[in-house]
Amino acid sequence: MKLVINCSTLSASGATQVSVSFIYECINFPENEYFLFLSKTVSQQISAADFPDNFHFYILENHPAYGIKGFKIRKLMRTWMQSIKPDVVVSVFGPSWWTPEVPHLQGYAYPHYIYEDSPLFTKLSPIQKFKINIFKLIHITFLIRNGDHYVSETKDVSNRLKKLINKKGKKYYTVTNTANNFFIEYQNNSYGDNKQLLPERKSGEFRFLSLCTYHLHKNLDILNEVIPILNTTFPDNNIRFVLTIDEENYNDKFSPVSKKSIINLGRVDVQDCPQLYQECDALFLPTLLECFSANYPEAMVMERPIMTSNLSFATEVCGDAAKYFDPLAPNDIAQKIIELVTNENLRTQLVLAGKKRLKEFDTPRQRAEKYLDICKKISKE
Repeated sequence: MKLVINCSTLSASGATQVSVSFIYECINFPENEYFLFLSKTVSQQISAADFPDNFHFYILENHPAYGIKGFKIRKLMRTWMQSIKPDVVVSVFGPSWWTPEVPHLQGYAYPHYIYEDSPLFTKLSPIQKFKINIFKLIHITFLIRNGDHYVSETKDVSNRLKKLINKKGKKYYTVTNTANNFFIEYQNNSYGDNKQLLPERKSGEFRFLSLCTYHLHKNLDILNEVIPILNTTFPDNNIRFVLTIDEENYNDKFSPVSKKSIINLGRVDVQDCPQLYQECDALFLPTLLECFSANYPEAMVMERPIMTSNLSFATEVCGDAAKYFDPLAPNDIAQKIIELVTNENLRTQLVLAGKKRLKEFDTPRQRAEKYLDICKKISKE
């Protein structure tokens, strides 16, 4: 099978991580010939020297959707397609912004369009909501136009996407996300130099890790309300929140009081993330909106308890392997934090449940194999 793997639109860290993992796993399926259309962001995470001769690399300097440069990029991609004559195209995350003349599988990961019941929308201004609705109209139009096959990371997302697109002849698949192989290799003691990333622990310090970039839907601002409550109801606590956001947002979004309980590292390389989990005690993810957060299986692999929002995208993935809270209720969050910090049996219970839950996720290789099986199937239609 001649397969084009289209990553031309990707710049976000989560989408890039999934794409890079998939591409590297394809090495284990040498029966195919792979043609990789890569954005600059994705290409910087891949070394062509790691790949055998059945991999071919095409680097795109600009996004295919925007302006005159985008028009030129789409034209260039069509030229490549005519030369390659592939059997199928997989856009790891769509929309692709161009329509291949062969069967096309598009990944879907826009939670804003399918979780309209998210509490995020209570926090948005009318202008912000208007912008989301405009982008939703554009994105869904191109998803429909660019192909007939869609793959999502949970059944809930696949079902909601089906209702959103609501077109006959479209087909939907589910392939779970998972932790990057870096985490599995780290646990097997076969990767990393175990360099220390955080300052030395203070006596009795308990660290909550929020491993994400700053976005409104990540709801990290809630710490400005949670931390003062903790300081009042749980005096002399040694709780620290470890963030990985850019310095500008950190300085702008968090109060001086909050910063006394926060350690902000800035952006962390993927290969260093397992060590960061190792130096923390639990995952804290107060997010209001996700399709799938890889933080959940990452914490499970690293045997760290999970605290997260009591919302359907989280409960479907985590099941009984998380302590849930109302993400808009600072008092509830603070109470649940205190409960986790002071209850070692609860932490152990969540870790054990997480190890069982991991068995329900595909491994990186299984995920790649499922993607390729779908591609093989649709290439024959």
